[in-house]
Amino acid sequence: MGNIDLIFKIAGVGLLTAVLSTLLKEYKKDDYAVLATLGGLAVVLFWVVQLLGSLFDQVKSVFKLF
Repeated sequence: MGNIDLIFKIAGVGLLTAVLSTLLKEYKKDDYAVLATLGGLAVVLFWVVQLLGSLFDQVKSVFKLF
């Protein structure tokens, strides 16, 4: 997965989450709007944690750690 692809995916999830949250707030479903926002955040954090894990693996291999 390229870095540009990841940036576009994060932007897409952010846009989708913002629209969904706005629609749910419009229909007075504030609790669901918060859950949708937290769900989008969880998905993005999952991607970022995976990316950080691969970064740490690359750093370990470069510096011959462990």
